[in-house]
Amino acid sequence: MAWNEDRARKRIRDFMDSVPEGDIKVEDFRTFLTEARVRKGMLTDMSVRAALVDIPRNRAITTDAVHVYANLVDFNDVLNEAGRETEASHRRALEFLHAHYRGCDELIDEFEMQRVDFHGSRLHAVVLAPDGAENEGERVRVAVAFAAAFREMVERLGDKYPNFKTGVRIGIDSGPAVAIDSGRSDEREPLFIGSPANHAAKLADGNEEGLNLSPRAAAALGQTSDPLAKSVYLNEDIERRYLGDEVVTAGMRQSGSARLEKAYAAVLESLDARMKSETGEAVFRFHHKEPPLKDLVYADHPPSNAIRMDLVSIFADIDNFTAYIDNAIATGMIAEAVANLHVIRAEMGAVLRDDFGGRKVRYIGDCIHGLLAVGDKTETNAMDTMKTAVDAAAGLRSSFELCREMLAGTDELGLAIGIDYGVTPICRLGLRGDASVRAAASRATCVSEAEQRRCNGIETALGEGAYKASPASIREAFGDERVIQNLNVDTAEVVLGTMPSPYTSAGAEAEPMRAHEPEAAPPMRAHNLR
Repeated sequence: MAWNEDRARKRIRDFMDSVPEGDIKVEDFRTFLTEARVRKGMLTDMSVRAALVDIPRNRAITTDAVHVYANLVDFNDVLNEAGRETEASHRRALEFLHAHYRGCDELIDEFEMQRVDFHGSRLHAVVLAPDGAENEGERVRVAVAFAAAFREMVERLGDKYPNFKTGVRIGIDSGPAVAIDSGRSDEREPLFIGSPANHAAKLADGNEEGLNLSPRAAAALGQTSDPLAKSVYLNEDIERRYLGDEVVTAGMRQSGSARLEKAYAAVLESLDARMKSETGEAVFRFHHKEPPLKDLVYADHPPSNAIRMDLVSIFADIDNFTAYIDNAIATGMIAEAVANLHVIRAEMGAVLRDDFGGRKVRYIGDCIHGLLAVGDKTETNAMDTMKTAVDAAAGLRSSFELCREMLAGTDELGLAIGIDYGVTPICRLGLRGDASVRAAASRATCVSEAEQRRCNGIETALGEGAYKASPASIREAFGDERVIQNLNVDTAEVVLGTMPSPYTSAGAEAEPMRAHEPEAAPPMRAHNLR
Protein backbone atom coordinates (compact mmCIF):
# COMPACT_ATOMS: atom_id res chain seq x y z
CA MET A 1 0.00 0.00 0.00
CA ALA A 2 1.23 3.52 -0.78
CA TRP A 3 0.33 6.98 0.52
CA ASN A 4 -3.03 8.29 -0.63
CA GLU A 5 -4.21 11.85 -0.07
CA ASP A 6 -7.90 11.05 0.45
CA ARG A 7 -7.08 8.31 2.93
CA ALA A 8 -4.64 10.57 4.78
CA ARG A 9 -7.19 13.40 4.99
CA LYS A 10 -9.78 11.04 6.46
CA ARG A 11 -7.29 9.71 9.01
CA ILE A 12 -6.34 13.22 10.09
CA ARG A 13 -10.01 14.18 10.52
CA ASP A 14 -10.55 11.04 12.59
CA PHE A 15 -7.52 11.84 14.75
CA MET A 16 -8.81 15.40 15.21
CA ASP A 17 -12.16 14.00 16.37
CA SER A 18 -10.59 11.45 18.73
CA VAL A 19 -8.89 14.06 20.96
CA PRO A 20 -10.42 17.44 20.06
CA GLU A 21 -8.93 20.58 21.54
CA GLY A 22 -12.12 21.27 23.50
CA ASP A 23 -11.83 17.95 25.36
CA ILE A 24 -8.26 18.49 26.55
CA LYS A 25 -8.09 19.52 30.19
CA VAL A 26 -5.02 21.49 31.23
CA GLU A 27 -4.12 21.16 34.90
CA ASP A 28 -1.05 21.52 37.08
CA PHE A 29 0.83 18.44 38.24
CA ARG A 30 -0.07 18.77 41.93
CA THR A 31 -3.80 18.79 41.10
CA PHE A 32 -3.41 15.92 38.63
CA LEU A 33 -1.52 13.75 41.13
CA THR A 34 -4.13 14.36 43.82
CA GLU A 35 -6.96 13.49 41.41
CA ALA A 36 -5.13 10.38 40.20
CA ARG A 37 -4.68 9.13 43.76
CA VAL A 38 -8.34 9.71 44.55
CA ARG A 39 -9.39 8.06 41.29
CA LYS A 40 -7.33 4.97 42.12
CA GLY A 41 -8.42 4.98 45.76
CA MET A 42 -4.77 5.10 46.82
CA LEU A 43 -4.74 8.38 48.73
CA THR A 44 -1.05 9.17 49.26
CA ASP A 45 0.27 5.71 48.31
CA MET A 46 0.20 6.19 44.54
CA SER A 47 3.68 6.96 43.23
CA VAL A 48 4.42 9.88 40.93
CA ARG A 49 5.78 7.39 38.39
CA ALA A 50 2.49 5.44 38.40
CA ALA A 51 0.57 8.67 37.81
CA LEU A 52 2.88 9.80 35.00
CA VAL A 53 2.45 6.60 33.00
CA ASP A 54 -1.31 6.84 33.35
CA ILE A 55 -1.94 10.31 31.92
CA PRO A 56 -5.25 10.25 29.99
CA ARG A 57 -5.00 11.32 26.36
CA ASN A 58 -7.31 14.25 27.05
CA ARG A 59 -5.01 15.71 29.73
CA ALA A 60 -2.11 18.16 29.46
CA ILE A 61 -0.20 18.43 32.72
CA THR A 62 1.78 21.60 33.39
CA THR A 63 4.94 21.02 35.39
CA ASP A 64 7.79 23.03 36.83
CA ALA A 65 10.59 20.49 37.02
CA VAL A 66 14.28 19.87 36.54
CA HIS A 67 15.17 17.77 33.51
CA VAL A 68 18.25 15.55 33.48
CA TYR A 69 19.72 14.01 30.33
CA ALA A 70 22.66 11.61 30.58
CA ASN A 71 24.56 10.63 27.44
CA LEU A 72 26.79 7.53 27.42
CA VAL A 73 29.38 9.03 25.12
CA ASP A 74 31.27 5.85 24.16
CA PHE A 75 28.24 3.88 23.00
CA ASN A 76 29.17 4.10 19.32
CA ASP A 77 32.49 2.41 20.08
CA VAL A 78 30.68 -0.40 21.88
CA LEU A 79 28.61 -1.04 18.74
CA ASN A 80 31.71 -1.90 16.68
CA GLU A 81 34.16 -4.77 16.70
CA ALA A 82 37.31 -4.10 14.67
CA GLY A 83 35.42 -1.37 12.86
CA ARG A 84 32.40 -3.54 12.04
CA GLU A 85 29.05 -4.25 13.61
CA THR A 86 28.82 -7.95 14.40
CA GLU A 87 26.46 -10.20 16.27
CA ALA A 88 28.92 -10.19 19.15
CA SER A 89 29.21 -6.39 19.19
CA HIS A 90 25.43 -6.00 19.10
CA ARG A 91 25.08 -8.46 21.98
CA ARG A 92 27.67 -6.44 23.89
CA ALA A 93 25.88 -3.18 23.06
CA LEU A 94 22.54 -4.47 24.34
CA GLU A 95 24.18 -5.77 27.54
CA PHE A 96 25.81 -2.33 27.88
CA LEU A 97 22.46 -0.59 27.56
CA HIS A 98 20.75 -3.02 29.92
CA ALA A 99 23.37 -2.46 32.62
CA HIS A 100 23.22 1.32 32.43
CA TYR A 101 19.44 1.48 32.07
CA ARG A 102 19.14 -0.73 35.13
CA GLY A 103 21.62 1.38 37.06
CA CYS A 104 19.84 4.58 36.13
CA ASP A 105 16.46 3.13 37.09
CA GLU A 106 17.73 2.02 40.50
CA LEU A 107 19.20 5.46 41.19
CA ILE A 108 16.06 7.22 39.97
CA ASP A 109 14.06 5.24 42.49
CA GLU A 110 16.51 6.00 45.29
CA PHE A 111 16.46 9.74 44.54
CA GLU A 112 12.64 9.71 44.18
CA MET A 113 12.88 11.08 40.66
CA GLN A 114 10.89 9.95 37.63
CA ARG A 115 12.24 8.22 34.57
CA VAL A 116 10.85 9.63 31.33
CA ASP A 117 12.57 7.54 28.70
CA PHE A 118 15.68 5.67 27.65
CA HIS A 119 16.62 6.08 23.99
CA GLY A 120 19.82 4.49 22.77
CA SER A 121 22.68 6.08 24.68
CA ARG A 122 20.50 8.82 26.23
CA LEU A 123 18.68 8.65 29.55
CA HIS A 124 16.01 11.22 30.50
CA ALA A 125 14.63 11.78 34.01
CA VAL A 126 12.86 14.60 35.85
CA VAL A 127 12.82 15.97 39.39
CA LEU A 128 9.29 17.12 40.27
CA ALA A 129 9.57 17.36 44.04
CA PRO A 130 9.60 19.35 46.18
CA ASP A 131 7.23 21.36 44.01
CA GLY A 132 6.73 25.11 43.96
CA ALA A 133 8.79 27.94 42.51
CA GLU A 134 10.44 28.51 45.89
CA ASN A 135 11.94 24.99 45.76
CA GLU A 136 13.56 25.17 42.33
CA GLY A 137 17.05 25.32 43.84
CA GLU A 138 16.36 22.20 45.90
CA ARG A 139 15.19 20.33 42.80
CA VAL A 140 18.38 21.31 40.96
CA ARG A 141 20.48 20.15 43.92
CA VAL A 142 18.77 16.77 43.80
CA ALA A 143 19.46 16.58 40.06
CA VAL A 144 23.15 17.45 40.54
CA ALA A 145 23.52 14.89 43.36
CA PHE A 146 21.86 12.28 41.13
CA ALA A 147 24.20 13.17 38.27
CA ALA A 148 27.25 12.69 40.49
CA ALA A 149 25.93 9.36 41.77
CA PHE A 150 25.15 8.13 38.26
CA ARG A 151 28.58 9.03 36.96
CA GLU A 152 30.18 7.19 39.86
CA MET A 153 27.98 4.15 39.25
CA VAL A 154 28.94 4.11 35.58
CA GLU A 155 32.62 4.33 36.54
CA ARG A 156 32.25 1.42 38.97
CA LEU A 157 30.43 -0.70 36.41
CA GLY A 158 33.23 -0.04 33.91
CA ASP A 159 35.86 -1.07 36.45
CA LYS A 160 34.08 -4.37 37.19
CA TYR A 161 32.92 -5.08 33.63
CA PRO A 162 35.39 -3.52 31.13
CA ASN A 163 32.90 -3.90 28.26
CA PHE A 164 30.63 -1.39 30.05
CA LYS A 165 33.25 1.33 30.40
CA THR A 166 32.11 4.72 29.10
CA GLY A 167 32.29 8.40 29.77
CA VAL A 168 29.12 10.29 30.72
CA ARG A 169 28.00 13.76 29.69
CA ILE A 170 25.02 15.17 31.57
CA GLY A 171 22.80 18.16 30.80
CA ILE A 172 20.45 19.78 33.33
CA ASP A 173 17.82 22.45 32.77
CA SER A 174 14.87 23.66 34.81
CA GLY A 175 11.55 25.32 34.02
CA PRO A 176 7.95 24.91 32.85
CA ALA A 177 7.01 22.08 30.50
CA VAL A 178 3.92 20.07 29.60
CA ALA A 179 3.57 16.33 30.28
CA ILE A 180 1.32 14.21 28.06
CA ASP A 181 0.79 10.52 27.30
CA SER A 182 3.20 9.23 24.67
CA GLY A 183 2.06 5.76 23.70
CA ARG A 184 -0.64 3.24 23.04
CA SER A 185 -2.18 1.11 25.78
CA ASP A 186 0.65 -1.44 25.63
CA GLU A 187 3.44 1.13 25.24
CA ARG A 188 2.61 3.78 27.81
CA GLU A 189 5.17 6.35 28.81
CA PRO A 190 5.11 10.04 29.71
CA LEU A 191 6.40 12.71 27.38
CA PHE A 192 7.57 16.20 28.37
CA ILE A 193 7.43 18.94 25.73
CA GLY A 194 8.91 22.42 26.07
CA SER A 195 12.28 24.10 26.45
CA PRO A 196 13.73 22.44 29.59
CA ALA A 197 13.73 18.90 28.17
CA ASN A 198 14.97 20.10 24.79
CA HIS A 199 17.72 22.26 26.27
CA ALA A 200 18.91 19.56 28.69
CA ALA A 201 19.17 17.12 25.78
CA LYS A 202 21.28 19.58 23.79
CA LEU A 203 23.55 20.20 26.79
CA ALA A 204 24.12 16.43 27.09
CA ASP A 205 24.97 16.10 23.39
CA GLY A 206 28.68 15.81 22.65
CA ASN A 207 31.71 13.64 23.31
CA GLU A 208 33.27 15.50 26.23
CA GLU A 209 32.55 14.14 29.69
CA GLY A 210 31.17 16.37 32.42
CA LEU A 211 28.10 18.10 33.77
CA ASN A 212 26.57 20.97 31.82
CA LEU A 213 24.12 23.24 33.64
CA SER A 214 21.81 25.65 31.87
CA PRO A 215 21.94 29.30 32.99
CA ARG A 216 18.60 28.88 34.80
CA ALA A 217 19.72 25.74 36.61
CA ALA A 218 23.02 27.37 37.60
CA ALA A 219 21.15 30.47 38.79
CA ALA A 220 18.82 28.33 40.91
CA LEU A 221 21.88 26.96 42.70
CA GLY A 222 22.96 30.49 43.48
CA GLN A 223 26.12 30.18 41.42
CA THR A 224 25.17 32.94 38.99
CA SER A 225 23.05 36.01 39.53
CA ASP A 226 21.90 36.32 35.93
CA PRO A 227 19.78 33.50 34.43
CA LEU A 228 20.73 34.73 30.98
CA ALA A 229 24.45 34.35 31.68
CA LYS A 230 26.57 31.95 29.67
CA SER A 231 26.02 28.24 30.43
CA VAL A 232 28.42 26.88 33.02
CA TYR A 233 30.43 23.89 31.81
CA LEU A 234 31.66 21.89 34.78
CA ASN A 235 34.83 19.91 34.21
CA GLU A 236 36.11 17.37 36.75
CA ASP A 237 37.68 19.92 39.09
CA ILE A 238 34.85 22.44 38.95
CA GLU A 239 32.24 19.71 39.31
CA ARG A 240 33.75 18.61 42.62
CA ARG A 241 33.47 22.19 43.80
CA TYR A 242 29.83 22.31 42.73
CA LEU A 243 29.21 19.16 44.72
CA GLY A 244 30.92 20.67 47.75
CA ASP A 245 29.46 22.38 50.81
CA GLU A 246 28.17 25.41 48.92
CA VAL A 247 25.84 23.25 46.84
CA VAL A 248 25.12 20.02 48.63
CA THR A 249 24.67 19.83 52.38
CA ALA A 250 26.54 17.20 54.37
CA GLY A 251 23.26 15.40 54.96
CA MET A 252 22.49 15.25 51.23
CA ARG A 253 25.99 13.95 50.45
CA GLN A 254 25.59 11.23 53.04
CA SER A 255 22.13 10.41 51.72
CA GLY A 256 23.42 10.40 48.14
CA SER A 257 26.22 8.03 49.07
CA ALA A 258 23.83 5.64 50.78
CA ARG A 259 21.49 5.77 47.80
CA LEU A 260 24.36 5.00 45.43
CA GLU A 261 25.50 2.00 47.47
CA LYS A 262 21.99 0.55 47.62
CA ALA A 263 21.36 1.06 43.91
CA TYR A 264 24.78 -0.29 42.92
CA ALA A 265 24.26 -3.44 45.00
CA ALA A 266 20.92 -4.08 43.24
CA VAL A 267 22.50 -3.62 39.81
CA LEU A 268 25.40 -5.97 40.61
CA GLU A 269 23.01 -8.64 41.83
CA SER A 270 21.07 -8.44 38.59
CA LEU A 271 24.14 -8.38 36.34
CA ASP A 272 25.93 -11.18 38.17
CA ALA A 273 22.87 -13.38 37.72
CA ARG A 274 22.78 -12.56 34.00
CA MET A 275 26.48 -13.22 33.54
CA LYS A 276 26.22 -16.63 35.19
CA SER A 277 23.17 -17.69 33.22
CA GLU A 278 23.56 -19.58 29.95
CA THR A 279 19.85 -20.16 29.42
CA GLY A 280 16.58 -18.34 29.90
CA GLU A 281 15.22 -14.99 28.84
CA ALA A 282 18.28 -13.03 29.96
CA VAL A 283 20.51 -14.51 27.24
CA PHE A 284 20.63 -12.64 23.92
CA ARG A 285 19.71 -14.78 20.92
CA PHE A 286 19.06 -13.22 17.52
CA HIS A 287 16.93 -14.12 14.52
CA HIS A 288 15.76 -12.51 11.27
CA LYS A 289 12.14 -11.39 11.10
CA GLU A 290 10.25 -11.63 7.85
CA PRO A 291 9.02 -8.18 6.78
CA PRO A 292 6.85 -6.21 7.07
CA LEU A 293 7.70 -4.96 10.56
CA LYS A 294 4.28 -3.45 11.29
CA ASP A 295 3.17 -6.59 13.12
CA LEU A 296 6.21 -6.55 15.43
CA VAL A 297 5.12 -6.87 19.09
CA TYR A 298 7.97 -5.73 21.33
CA ALA A 299 6.66 -7.71 24.30
CA ASP A 300 7.28 -10.90 22.31
CA HIS A 301 10.96 -10.13 21.91
CA PRO A 302 12.93 -10.38 25.16
CA PRO A 303 16.71 -10.85 24.82
CA SER A 304 16.27 -14.58 24.22
CA ASN A 305 14.09 -13.87 21.18
CA ALA A 306 15.75 -10.71 19.86
CA ILE A 307 15.55 -9.67 16.21
CA ARG A 308 18.67 -8.75 14.24
CA MET A 309 18.29 -7.80 10.59
CA ASP A 310 19.09 -5.27 7.89
CA LEU A 311 16.53 -2.48 7.92
CA VAL A 312 15.94 1.24 7.55
CA SER A 313 15.81 3.54 10.55
CA ILE A 314 13.80 6.76 10.07
CA PHE A 315 13.72 9.81 12.34
CA ALA A 316 11.14 12.49 11.59
CA ASP A 317 11.29 15.56 13.84
CA ILE A 318 8.88 18.50 13.94
CA ASP A 319 11.04 21.56 13.34
CA ASN A 320 10.41 24.67 15.52
CA PHE A 321 8.12 22.73 17.83
CA THR A 322 9.83 23.71 21.10
CA ALA A 323 9.27 27.41 20.36
CA TYR A 324 5.70 26.55 19.39
CA ILE A 325 5.07 24.87 22.77
CA ASP A 326 6.81 27.63 24.72
CA ASN A 327 4.56 30.17 23.02
CA ALA A 328 1.51 28.02 23.79
CA ILE A 329 2.48 27.92 27.48
CA ALA A 330 2.97 31.69 27.52
CA THR A 331 -0.30 32.50 25.71
CA GLY A 332 -2.63 29.94 27.25
CA MET A 333 -2.93 27.86 24.05
CA ILE A 334 -1.67 24.59 25.55
CA ALA A 335 -4.83 22.63 24.70
CA GLU A 336 -4.63 23.54 21.02
CA ALA A 337 -0.90 22.74 20.81
CA VAL A 338 -1.29 19.37 22.56
CA ALA A 339 -4.28 18.42 20.39
CA ASN A 340 -2.28 19.30 17.28
CA LEU A 341 0.70 17.25 18.47
CA HIS A 342 -1.51 14.20 19.11
CA VAL A 343 -2.88 14.47 15.56
CA ILE A 344 0.49 15.00 13.86
CA ARG A 345 2.20 12.15 15.69
CA ALA A 346 -0.72 9.78 15.17
CA GLU A 347 -0.72 10.49 11.45
CA MET A 348 3.06 10.00 11.18
CA GLY A 349 2.69 6.66 12.97
CA ALA A 350 -0.15 5.68 10.63
CA VAL A 351 1.90 6.56 7.54
CA LEU A 352 4.76 4.33 8.70
CA ARG A 353 2.52 1.45 9.77
CA ASP A 354 -0.49 1.46 7.46
CA ASP A 355 0.93 2.93 4.26
CA PHE A 356 4.41 1.39 4.25
CA GLY A 357 4.40 -1.56 6.67
CA GLY A 358 6.84 0.05 9.12
CA ARG A 359 6.87 0.05 12.92
CA LYS A 360 7.24 2.89 15.39
CA VAL A 361 9.91 2.39 18.05
CA ARG A 362 8.86 5.37 20.15
CA TYR A 363 8.00 9.04 20.16
CA ILE A 364 10.88 11.17 21.46
CA GLY A 365 9.49 14.59 22.25
CA ASP A 366 8.07 15.83 18.97
CA CYS A 367 10.03 13.22 16.98
CA ILE A 368 9.02 9.76 15.80
CA HIS A 369 11.56 6.93 15.39
CA GLY A 370 10.47 4.18 13.03
CA LEU A 371 11.82 1.01 11.40
CA LEU A 372 11.07 -0.38 7.94
CA ALA A 373 12.16 -3.34 5.81
CA VAL A 374 11.22 -5.16 2.61
CA GLY A 375 12.27 -8.75 2.01
CA ASP A 376 11.49 -12.39 2.72
CA LYS A 377 11.92 -15.02 5.43
CA THR A 378 15.69 -15.10 5.14
CA GLU A 379 16.93 -11.67 4.10
CA THR A 380 16.15 -8.00 3.53
CA ASN A 381 16.17 -6.60 0.01
CA ALA A 382 18.31 -3.49 0.35
CA MET A 383 17.26 -1.60 -2.79
CA ASP A 384 13.55 -2.34 -2.38
CA THR A 385 13.81 -1.29 1.25
CA MET A 386 15.44 2.01 0.29
CA LYS A 387 12.84 2.69 -2.40
CA THR A 388 10.10 2.10 0.18
CA ALA A 389 11.94 4.22 2.76
CA VAL A 390 12.20 7.21 0.42
CA ASP A 391 8.55 6.72 -0.51
CA ALA A 392 7.66 6.59 3.21
CA ALA A 393 9.66 9.77 3.93
CA ALA A 394 7.75 11.47 1.11
CA GLY A 395 4.47 10.21 2.58
CA LEU A 396 5.43 11.56 6.00
CA ARG A 397 6.05 15.00 4.51
CA SER A 398 2.87 14.98 2.43
CA SER A 399 0.83 14.02 5.50
CA PHE A 400 2.61 16.72 7.48
CA GLU A 401 1.68 19.26 4.82
CA LEU A 402 -1.95 18.16 5.14
CA CYS A 403 -1.74 18.53 8.92
CA ARG A 404 -0.46 22.10 8.53
CA GLU A 405 -3.34 22.80 6.17
CA MET A 406 -5.99 21.30 8.48
CA LEU A 407 -4.68 22.28 11.95
CA ALA A 408 -4.80 25.87 13.20
CA GLY A 409 -1.61 27.62 14.25
CA THR A 410 0.88 25.18 12.69
CA ASP A 411 2.10 27.28 9.75
CA GLU A 412 5.56 27.86 11.24
CA LEU A 413 6.30 24.17 11.82
CA GLY A 414 8.46 22.06 9.53
CA LEU A 415 9.57 18.44 9.30
CA ALA A 416 13.19 17.25 9.31
CA ILE A 417 13.74 13.61 8.26
CA GLY A 418 16.85 11.41 8.57
CA ILE A 419 17.24 7.91 7.11
CA ASP A 420 19.93 5.25 7.37
CA TYR A 421 20.24 1.56 6.49
CA GLY A 422 22.06 -1.21 8.31
CA VAL A 423 21.88 -4.32 10.45
CA THR A 424 20.00 -3.52 13.66
CA PRO A 425 19.08 -5.56 16.76
CA ILE A 426 15.59 -5.13 18.21
CA CYS A 427 14.36 -6.35 21.59
CA ARG A 428 12.79 -5.29 24.84
CA LEU A 429 15.32 -4.86 27.63
CA GLY A 430 13.78 -6.31 30.77
CA LEU A 431 14.19 -3.77 33.52
CA ARG A 432 11.08 -3.62 35.65
CA GLY A 433 8.19 -5.53 34.17
CA ASP A 434 5.95 -3.14 32.26
CA ALA A 435 8.65 -0.47 32.57
CA SER A 436 11.05 -2.38 30.33
CA VAL A 437 12.41 -0.53 27.32
CA ARG A 438 11.88 -0.98 23.58
CA ALA A 439 15.40 -1.05 22.13
CA ALA A 440 16.53 -0.72 18.52
CA ALA A 441 20.16 0.30 18.71
CA SER A 442 22.74 0.24 15.93
CA ARG A 443 24.93 2.50 13.87
CA ALA A 444 21.97 2.94 11.51
CA THR A 445 19.70 4.21 14.30
CA CYS A 446 22.39 6.58 15.55
CA VAL A 447 23.20 7.89 12.07
CA SER A 448 19.55 8.36 11.06
CA GLU A 449 19.04 10.55 14.12
CA ALA A 450 22.20 12.53 13.32
CA GLU A 451 21.05 12.97 9.72
CA GLN A 452 17.71 14.34 10.92
CA ARG A 453 19.52 16.84 13.12
CA ARG A 454 21.43 18.34 10.20
CA CYS A 455 18.18 18.99 8.32
CA ASN A 456 15.99 22.06 8.43
CA GLY A 457 12.20 21.85 8.24
CA ILE A 458 12.03 21.14 4.49
CA GLU A 459 14.91 18.66 4.16
CA THR A 460 15.32 14.88 4.08
CA ALA A 461 18.80 13.35 4.47
CA LEU A 462 20.35 9.93 3.93
CA GLY A 463 23.18 8.40 5.93
CA GLU A 464 26.09 6.85 4.06
CA GLY A 465 24.71 3.33 4.56
CA ALA A 466 21.34 4.32 3.11
CA TYR A 467 23.01 6.16 0.23
CA LYS A 468 25.13 3.14 -0.72
CA ALA A 469 22.14 0.78 -0.51
CA SER A 470 20.00 3.00 -2.77
CA PRO A 471 19.48 2.66 -6.52
CA ALA A 472 21.13 5.21 -8.81
CA SER A 473 17.96 7.31 -9.17
CA ILE A 474 17.86 7.99 -5.44
CA ARG A 475 21.60 8.67 -5.18
CA GLU A 476 21.37 11.14 -8.07
CA ALA A 477 18.39 12.96 -6.56
CA PHE A 478 20.00 13.32 -3.12
CA GLY A 479 23.35 14.40 -4.54
CA ASP A 480 26.80 14.30 -2.97
CA GLU A 481 25.53 15.91 0.23
CA ARG A 482 22.84 13.21 0.54
CA VAL A 483 20.13 15.83 1.25
CA ILE A 484 17.04 16.80 -0.72
CA GLN A 485 14.50 19.57 -0.19
CA ASN A 486 10.70 19.29 -0.25
CA LEU A 487 10.58 15.55 -0.84
CA ASN A 488 6.83 14.83 -0.79
CA VAL A 489 4.77 12.27 -2.67
CA ASP A 490 4.75 14.27 -5.92
CA THR A 491 8.53 14.67 -6.07
CA ALA A 492 9.13 11.09 -4.90
CA GLU A 493 7.38 9.88 -8.04
CA VAL A 494 10.12 11.61 -10.00
CA VAL A 495 12.92 10.33 -7.75
CA LEU A 496 11.69 6.75 -7.86
CA GLY A 497 11.01 6.84 -11.59
CA THR A 498 7.30 6.15 -11.36
CA MET A 499 6.50 9.14 -13.56
CA PRO A 500 8.47 11.12 -16.16
CA SER A 501 10.35 14.06 -14.74
CA PRO A 502 8.87 17.43 -15.78
CA TYR A 503 12.44 18.76 -15.96
CA THR A 504 13.86 16.25 -18.48
CA SER A 505 13.69 18.63 -21.45
CA ALA A 506 13.63 22.36 -21.95
CA GLY A 507 10.23 22.22 -23.56
CA ALA A 508 8.67 20.01 -20.91
CA GLU A 509 5.87 21.63 -19.03
CA ALA A 510 5.94 21.18 -15.25
CA GLU A 511 2.91 19.52 -13.74
CA PRO A 512 0.72 21.72 -11.55
CA MET A 513 1.11 21.37 -7.79
CA ARG A 514 -1.44 19.22 -6.02
CA ALA A 515 -3.62 20.40 -3.19
CA HIS A 516 -1.32 19.02 -0.50
CA GLU A 517 1.82 20.69 -1.88
CA PRO A 518 2.56 24.17 -0.42
CA GLU A 519 2.50 26.85 -3.10
CA ALA A 520 5.69 28.41 -1.77
CA ALA A 521 7.70 25.19 -2.02
CA PRO A 522 10.52 25.39 -4.59
CA PRO A 523 11.14 22.43 -6.90
CA MET A 524 12.90 19.41 -5.49
CA ARG A 525 16.66 19.86 -5.53
CA ALA A 526 19.71 18.41 -3.91
CA HIS A 527 21.07 20.18 -0.87
CA ASN A 528 23.49 23.03 -1.50
CA LEU A 529 26.26 23.85 0.92
CA ARG A 530 25.43 26.99 2.85
